[in-house]
Amino acid sequence: MTEPIQSDARTPLRCRRCGGNHITVPDHSTDDSIVTCTDCGDDIGRWGDVRVGILDVARKKPVAKPAAVGRALAQKAT
Repeated sequence: MTEPIQSDARTPLRCRRCGGNHITVPDHSTDDSIVTCTDCGDDIGRWGDVRVGILDVARKKPVAKPAAVGRALAQKAT
């Protein structure tokens, strides 16, 4: 059974049909495998394209705000 992948603020993938943010990637997928919306079943696209899109978005957006990183490091140091 394939597990759905949930996107978040760093990888804002949304279904064009229902707006859902859960996708299902087939087991043993290839770049040509079709990724579907877990919520409504609509086709999202080919896994190769979806994967590249997720990675591009993740590279462009900071994972955490610098101030939050600074606070986390300060708390860890104490």
